[in-house]
Amino acid sequence: MRWDDIHIAGLGTHLPAPASAERARDEGRYPADEFEENQLVSALESDDLGAVDMAVAAGRQAMARSAVAADDIALVLHASMYHQGEDFWTPASYVQRHTVAGTAPAIHIDHASNSGMAALELGASWLNGRDGAAAALLTTGDRYAPPGFDRWHSDSGQVFADGATALVLNRGAGFARLVASNSTSDPELEDAYRDVDRGFTPVPHADGKPLDLRGRKRRYMKRVGHDFVVERLVKGLLANTERTFAEADTSMDQIARVVVPNVGRELLEWEFLAPYKIDVNRTVWDWGRHTCHIGGGDQFAGLTYLLESGQLRRGDQVLVVGVGVGFSWTTAVVTVDEVPDWSGPDAGTLRVLDAA
Repeated sequence: MRWDDIHIAGLGTHLPAPASAERARDEGRYPADEFEENQLVSALESDDLGAVDMAVAAGRQAMARSAVAADDIALVLHASMYHQGEDFWTPASYVQRHTVAGTAPAIHIDHASNSGMAALELGASWLNGRDGAAAALLTTGDRYAPPGFDRWHSDSGQVFADGATALVLNRGAGFARLVASNSTSDPELEDAYRDVDRGFTPVPHADGKPLDLRGRKRRYMKRVGHDFVVERLVKGLLANTERTFAEADTSMDQIARVVVPNVGRELLEWEFLAPYKIDVNRTVWDWGRHTCHIGGGDQFAGLTYLLESGQLRRGDQVLVVGVGVGFSWTTAVVTVDEVPDWSGPDAGTLRVLDAA
C-alpha cells in the first residue's frame, strides 16, 4: 500500500541495561557453540519494570517528542509476543490509561516478532480510512523472564531481550513519511514453532519448565527439511519487499539503511543479507548484537537508534523489515524529511552500553 499524508511524528524507547553473553556462556547458561555462531555481545535485561510499564515509558517519550496532543490520538495499539504481567487482561488499555488516556479504541496485537510492524500497517490503515482520525500511538513491550522463559536457551539463532518501544503516527506533519508498506504471510510454516508431538495444552507452562522453542524447531526441521524452510522464508521476504519497493517507487540501491530483526549472525546472513544482496554495514546489526531481540520492537528501536546516533540525513530512505513466526512479513519504506532534535529535557536518549 502506498500511503499519502501518513507521517512518523515521534519515537520512544525504554531499554534496560545489557547482560553479558560471554558471562552467560562462562556460567553455562548460553551454549558455547551458539555464542560463537551468533556473535551476540549482550542482551537487555530488566530487573524491575514489567513489559507494560516499559511500554508506558516508551509511549510517554514518543508522545513528548511528537508534539501531538493526547486528544488527537484516535487509536492505541499495543504489540507484544509474551506474558504482559497478568492473565485474562487487556494490556493495551493499561498502556492507554497511563499515556494518553481518552476514549480512543485500544487494541492488543499478539503477532510474534512481527507485532510492531503489523501495528504500523494497521495504524496507517486506520488513519487513512477514517475521516478526522489524526494520530495513533503504537507501543511494543516484552520481558522474557524465568521460569517461563530462558532468554539464553529457550530458542536458537537468537537471544531474547527485554524492552519497549513506541511510535506516533500522524496525519499532516512529522519528521518522516511512511511511503509504502505491505504485510503478507505463509501459513504453511505455521507449525515451525508449534509442538506438534505434544499437542495443545489446556494451560500455559503445564510442565513447569521454560519454553523449549529450539526443540520445536529442531523437530520441525527434521520433518520438512532445511531447504524447504529456507526457500519459503526467502521467497516470502523478497516477494513482500519487492511489492513495497514497487509501490514506493524505489529500489535497494536507493535505500540508505535497512533495519532488520536483531538475530544472530548466521541467521542474519541467510535470511536477510544474502537475499537482499547487502553488506552487514547497511543494517543496524552492530547495535542489534548488543541489544538482542526485543520481540516486535526491534524495528522501532532500530529506527530510533539511527536517528539518535546521527546516521540519517534529510532525504534518506530506510527499509524497515519485520518477520514473525506464523510466518508473516511486514516491510515499509520510510523517508526522512527532517532530522529531529531530541536534545530537550524530555527527549531522553537510547544508549547501548558495553556489558560488564
